[in-house]
Amino acid sequence: MPAEPPANGGPESDDPISARYPNTARIWNYQLGGKDNFAVDRDASEAANAMVRALGVPAGAATAVESRHLQQRMIDYLLGQGIRQFLDLGSGLPNMASTHQIAHRAAPEARIVYVDVDPLVSTHAAALVAGGNVVTLRADLREPEQVLSDARLRGLLDLGQPVAIMFMCVLHCLWDREDPWGVVGRFRDAAAPGSYLALSHMTGEAHPEAAEGLFRMTQELRWNTPLISRDRADIARFFDGFTLVEPGLVSPAAWRPDLDNPLRDREDPDAGGEPVVKLISPEPPADDRGMEWHLCGVGVKD
Repeated sequence: MPAEPPANGGPESDDPISARYPNTARIWNYQLGGKDNFAVDRDASEAANAMVRALGVPAGAATAVESRHLQQRMIDYLLGQGIRQFLDLGSGLPNMASTHQIAHRAAPEARIVYVDVDPLVSTHAAALVAGGNVVTLRADLREPEQVLSDARLRGLLDLGQPVAIMFMCVLHCLWDREDPWGVVGRFRDAAAPGSYLALSHMTGEAHPEAAEGLFRMTQELRWNTPLISRDRADIARFFDGFTLVEPGLVSPAAWRPDLDNPLRDREDPDAGGEPVVKLISPEPPADDRGMEWHLCGVGVKD
């Protein structure tokens, strides 16, 4: 599928909150059962759901819930590794359990910075997640230096200590021309050794026809972002400079489904209690199950 924006792409100055056309954050909110969306978002969601169902592929609501459960398990794992700082990039509208709610149930001292460029998202998030140890920034993750230099981020996070950098279901909204790999790399370079990258990204590996159809729909209906399904090799590139922890790069349902205790660790008894790590698997694991719309993983900075 094309990974470059059309010549006439981009937001319109007279529609700053993208109320005229479908908005990816609001569509995700709708798929999760939220109410922070407009009719145009609901119509786009149902059109997308109908298209993929016609191809025998799991639809948006099931995928969204699976992704949120994945996020809970990833945060639980990171807490178990001693992480108490979280940078949630492209955080979207608050839905179900958000990062600070997941982290604070086990570690009230955890510090969370949310970043999103969408004005509706930042306004809602600032109102809903106001409180100690949580900051919401309206900023563009495509400009890492702008994010990292923000005084509010610097006042809450200590980048000299390990931090979890989270890109959950957001990098597939960036065109190749926007260099999402370089974006991740600049956040990586600013983080201390022992920091983690957690991400989930759309792939066409299991559903190529539906992935292409969904991309075309985002363009035809003028969603505010594309949905670009990338292959395993391109998603693996995001982990340059990181070592993937077990089970590697897998579908969400296959990422530590047994991790139901917030501070449960899976460690190698022969490695001095260190987290189990492995290199990126070149082939998909044979036991992948679930919606299979995403590939996901957690890596520790080398």
